[in-house]
Amino acid sequence: MRIMILTAVFIAATFAMHAQDFPVRIEPVSMIPYLQGRVIVPPSPLKYQNIFVGGVDTVETSLGRAAAKQWHDYIGYAADPSGGSLGWAVVNHELLEANDKIGDGGGMTMFKLGKKSDGTVEVLNQTLSDGRSGKFFNVDFKNTVGETGMNCGGISWNGRVWTAEEWYQTSNKDIYALGKGFRDTAEFEIGKMVPSGFAGLDGKKISRYQNLNWMVEINPRDAKAVRKQYNWGRQGFESGVVMADQKTVYLFEDGDAGKSLLSKFIADVPGDFTKGNLYFYKQNAGQFTGTWIQVPNNPATDWDILVAPHVWAKGKGITGFTRLEWGELNKTDGKIYITETGNDKPGSRYKSALAEGWTLPKHTYDRAAAQGVAIDSSAYWDYYGRVLVFDPTDNSVKSYIEGGPYITDAQSVPSQYPDKHLSNPDGLGFLYVNGKTFMVIEEDLNGVNWGRMPNTGMRGTNCEAWLLDMSKPATIDNLYRLAISPYGSEITGFASFDDGNTVLINTQHPDNVAISDAASKNSLTFALSGLKQLVSSIDKDDQERPQGTVGVFPNPTSSQLNFSEATDAAMYDATGARVRVVRSATTIDIADLAAGVYYIRTANGSTQQVVIQR
Repeated sequence: MRIMILTAVFIAATFAMHAQDFPVRIEPVSMIPYLQGRVIVPPSPLKYQNIFVGGVDTVETSLGRAAAKQWHDYIGYAADPSGGSLGWAVVNHELLEANDKIGDGGGMTMFKLGKKSDGTVEVLNQTLSDGRSGKFFNVDFKNTVGETGMNCGGISWNGRVWTAEEWYQTSNKDIYALGKGFRDTAEFEIGKMVPSGFAGLDGKKISRYQNLNWMVEINPRDAKAVRKQYNWGRQGFESGVVMADQKTVYLFEDGDAGKSLLSKFIADVPGDFTKGNLYFYKQNAGQFTGTWIQVPNNPATDWDILVAPHVWAKGKGITGFTRLEWGELNKTDGKIYITETGNDKPGSRYKSALAEGWTLPKHTYDRAAAQGVAIDSSAYWDYYGRVLVFDPTDNSVKSYIEGGPYITDAQSVPSQYPDKHLSNPDGLGFLYVNGKTFMVIEEDLNGVNWGRMPNTGMRGTNCEAWLLDMSKPATIDNLYRLAISPYGSEITGFASFDDGNTVLINTQHPDNVAISDAASKNSLTFALSGLKQLVSSIDKDDQERPQGTVGVFPNPTSSQLNFSEATDAAMYDATGARVRVVRSATTIDIADLAAGVYYIRTANGSTQQVVIQR
C-alpha cells in the first residue's frame, strides 16, 4: 500500500510538471511496420488465433491432398446440433485458377471446430462419409453440380449453406481464353452427376458458361455440393437471407452500377427451395417504398429468362442498385441491412442504365441532389459506398450509414487523416452478445485515393472491420474498430458462435511479399475469442464513468486504447515519463509499448490508470 501511495504522488507531481507544455508537443507513432508485419491487430481482451492459411494448409480432395486455394471470402457456418463440437465452417475462395485435384474456377474449404478449455477454438480431425479424413476438405463441385466461378458471398441458414458465384460471364470465350481457370468448355448436362431437383430440367444441355453465376447449395458436413438454384436466376450473386418463415429468401447482386438486382424468392413449402416464385424489386418513383414484380422462373419452361434475367428486368423498369454486396437480417428489429459498396464515378453507367429502361433508387437521386449534379453526370461521385436498410413491412430501401467522411488526396496523410473512416462496406453481419446487438461492417479495397486505405499505413488505414452498437445512432463516430487487415488486403467473411463470444474473419490477398510469416503473406481465416469480455469492458466504461469525464477502454489492452469522445491526451509510464501525446483523437496506438501500468491524462484534467498486457 505504501508503494502505491508513493507512486501516485510521484505521478501527480510529474503531471503537474508537464502540464505547461501539454499537449503542445505531438509524438505520433506510425503503424506501418506493425500493420505490414501482422495479420491482424485486435485490441485486448481478445484472443487471436490463425485458423486456416490459403496456399499453406492442405485440403483433402477426391483425388488426394492439395494446397488450399486462396482469396478467402465468405464464411458459412453450421452449428453442431449434437453439442459434440462447435460446428462446421466453410470458407469461399474467390480466386479463379485451374486445379486438377480441386477443380477449375473458384472453390470452398470445409473444417470442423471444437472449443478448448481456455475458451479458444481448434480445428478437429474428422472422417467424411466418402472416406476422406483430415482437418481441411475441398468442397466437391466438379463431380456434383459442375465447377464454380469466384465463390464470393453466400447464405448460412438452419445448418444449410449456399455459396454465391459472383463472376458474371457471357461466353465460353470469356471463361477460357482470358485465362480465367476453366479448361473445359464443352456443353454441360444438368443432372448428369447428381439430380438437379427441378422437374423436367435433368438432361438439358447448356453452354458451359451458363452453368456459372448461380447460388449453389452445399452440404457443409460432407463437403459436397447439393444443387445449383436454377430457379433463383443467374446473377452476379453476393449473398442472401432466409427469413423466419423458412420460405422467403432475399438475394443481393454485386453487379454493374445501376443494374444490380434486389431479388426475393418465396418457396411453396417451408424449407423446400426448389419450388416457388421469384420477384425483382422496383422502387416507386420518388419514394423509398417499392413493389415486387414476379419473374417467370420455371427452369424447364423459362430457361431463357432465368439464364439472362437482366434482359427481362430492364424491360420491366426494375430498380438497379450499385453493387449490392452482403445482406443480413437483424433479428432484433426484423430489418435487413445491405452493403452497397459504391462506384467512383457512376454517372455514365447510370446514363446507360436509364436509357436501357432501368430505374434508380431514391437515395441515389438524393445523393446527386446533395452534390448539386445530375444523376447521370460525370461529376457525380460515390467513392465510399454505404449500408442500406430494407424494411420488409413496407418494402422501403434507405441509406442507413454513409461511408466517409469525404477526404481529398491531399488530406490522406497521417497528420490530417481522421481517426475513423468508413470505406466501401462489403462484408456485413450481426453479433449478438451480452444481450446487445452489433452490426459488423467490413471494408472492401476499391481504391486508395480519396482517403480510401491510403498507403500511409497510419491509424488502421488498411481495410478494417467495425462494430456498431445498434442501440446508438448510425454514425461513423460510433464505430468501434474490431480488426485491421494486413497491408494491401481486404477484410471479409464473418461467422459468430459460442453465444457470440468467438468470431471467424478472413483477410484476402495481402501484399506482404517482404514478410516471412506465412499467415501474413496469404489469405487467412482467423478467430477472435473474448467478445463477451470486450463488450462488458465497453459497457462498464459507459456506465461507471463519472459525468464530464472521457472514457478510456478497453482496460487492460494490448494494441490500442479508445476514448469515448475525441480529446487531447497524454500518456505516462510508471516513472512519470511521457510516452504519448495525441490531439483531437479517439484512439492511442500503444502496440510498441512494454507491458505494465500507465496513466492517461485527458484535456479535462482527469487521470486514469490503464494496464497494457502482452
